[in-house]
Amino acid sequence: MEPSDAGWSRAAAYVDGVDGGPPRQSFSPHRHGPIDEVRIYALEHPNAWHLVTLGAADLGFELTLRLPRDDDELPLWAVDCLVSLVTYARNSGHGFAAGHQIDLRGPIKLGSKSPITAAGIVADPTLRTFQSVAFLQVVGMTADELELCRSWRSTAVVELLRKRDPMLTTVLDRQSLFDDADLRGEAEAGVAAEGSALDELHVATLKWRKPLRTLVVTLGAGASTALGPALRRKLNRAGASFVVVGDTGALRFAVAPAAAWHLDGDDLVVEVPIDEVESLARLFSGKVGSASLPLLPGLRFTVVA
Repeated sequence: MEPSDAGWSRAAAYVDGVDGGPPRQSFSPHRHGPIDEVRIYALEHPNAWHLVTLGAADLGFELTLRLPRDDDELPLWAVDCLVSLVTYARNSGHGFAAGHQIDLRGPIKLGSKSPITAAGIVADPTLRTFQSVAFLQVVGMTADELELCRSWRSTAVVELLRKRDPMLTTVLDRQSLFDDADLRGEAEAGVAAEGSALDELHVATLKWRKPLRTLVVTLGAGASTALGPALRRKLNRAGASFVVVGDTGALRFAVAPAAAWHLDGDDLVVEVPIDEVESLARLFSGKVGSASLPLLPGLRFTVVA
């Protein structure tokens, strides 16, 4: 859709109307870019930047992003972020929809040390939908929040974040919801209540190494929060198993007559008797730290933030 098209003009006018006037600045990618413009609006009450793409409507969506506005310096890095996401959607053929998650594989602001390394996709709380085009807001998340989305429900995690900020503003230096005792408690309770729905757990942070005689398995706090309840519910009979899937291998827990562990190609297999399942599950509560079981010598689990 070109800027001169009637549909483009109507969409631009719609966004201007919702955001209270024209944008502070508009940026247009090169001529054959994935979108026509990224508009940056300066909102008040509270002060915030509201970035909105125009020109991705043929994909069925436009992307938005909200950032704190502490001064008048435009967040140009965020323009590049939205352009990159739309470029990905066009090149891959995989569009975005509310409920999706994105592993950014690094800080959302390139070159920074921000703990925001992932994002969730939600309906923009003010723009929502215009003429069948969904305005979708990118919501910055930490790595453990991403894992919680994958192991629980994205919508549930977003609702916890919304309790802090109804507009779901992406704050580069914010702490994880796991650092808030109340929110963490709600997440743990929710996972415990719904953990039976999990057939397997996908964990980007899963890895293991053997520096000396002990094999050390590492996973994030979000995955750990979901794993404990899942093991209690799934390892409930002889032969039962539960799999944690990582980027480079899988960790399979199983009920067996005797406790043991071994490597099987790229996978790690951990077996325990059914009366030891609770001891195993207690290792995974979401708390950061390192622990092991005497019945599994040479194997240690480490949970990281």
